[in-house]
Amino acid sequence: MIPKRIGNYEIPGLTLGTVSLGLNYGVFNGQEQPDEGIALSLLHTALENGITCFDTAREYGTAETLLGDLLSEVFPRQAAVVTKFKITKEALGDLSLAKEQARNSVLESRAQLNLPMLPFCLFHMVSDYDRDLVAEMIPQLLASLKQENLIGFGGISVDNLPELQWLAFLPEVQVLQIPINIFDQRLPGDDPFWCRLEKERKLVFARSVFLKGLLLKHPATLTGNLRPAAFYLDQLAIYAKRCGLSVAQFCFSYVRDFRTVTSIVAGADNKQQLLENIALLNAPRIPDEILDEAKIFFKNVPEHILIPRTWKL
Repeated sequence: MIPKRIGNYEIPGLTLGTVSLGLNYGVFNGQEQPDEGIALSLLHTALENGITCFDTAREYGTAETLLGDLLSEVFPRQAAVVTKFKITKEALGDLSLAKEQARNSVLESRAQLNLPMLPFCLFHMVSDYDRDLVAEMIPQLLASLKQENLIGFGGISVDNLPELQWLAFLPEVQVLQIPINIFDQRLPGDDPFWCRLEKERKLVFARSVFLKGLLLKHPATLTGNLRPAAFYLDQLAIYAKRCGLSVAQFCFSYVRDFRTVTSIVAGADNKQQLLENIALLNAPRIPDEILDEAKIFFKNVPEHILIPRTWKL
């Protein structure tokens, strides 16, 4: 993926996600939060390997603080940092309260990150929020934050792909963070939505490439309501083998070559995992005939498998 220049910021093909550095975020065994020393070492390793974009949020525990320490030491002024804010459900019906909550969150992020302005700041959509109220209020919140020069580019982060059709084209929404993975074919790549997104030059950060690690799990280890995913994981391995790719390469290449994706957000718990993710940027393309077959097959993945907050392990 060719880095893209957005204003003063260069966005590489891979963005380091920092949620697992700031809190115990993993769902499966073996996904552990690294200690502070390892976390800082990972951030430095990312920089040394050309990763100059970092994804974080107020609610990611100590992630903003760790990243702020790095920024104050060695990071250039053109740091491409993506962070997020939330408002309460009560604030959705009260613009004054919503502005206060958004502003306070942004000011705290700015302080923790040691930045005079947040380069990219996204509203974190909560799926049970009223979408009409969100659509009415978010443009006003983002415009207010930009007018105060608190943020550079505003946008929205969604947890559920279908929400995009309601929110992607709101005024002031310049940046999107979207869960995209091979299992989720609810909004396929040939949908006119993606063409419009491209025409309007939206900046798109794709996350959940491995669906919180589920796509890399051995089928026999699945428990709870994820057991039905074993059938789809078996087939995923078959598709990858037919391409001569690992499962990780197959999943990553699918998102890397997805229309409109600017950068892939991927976290890492250790240096080896980080370097492996960087190497995935150069994974071979998936042959069209196999990719088309896979997209048709995965249209049948049950929705509860696609939405991590519904998992019961």
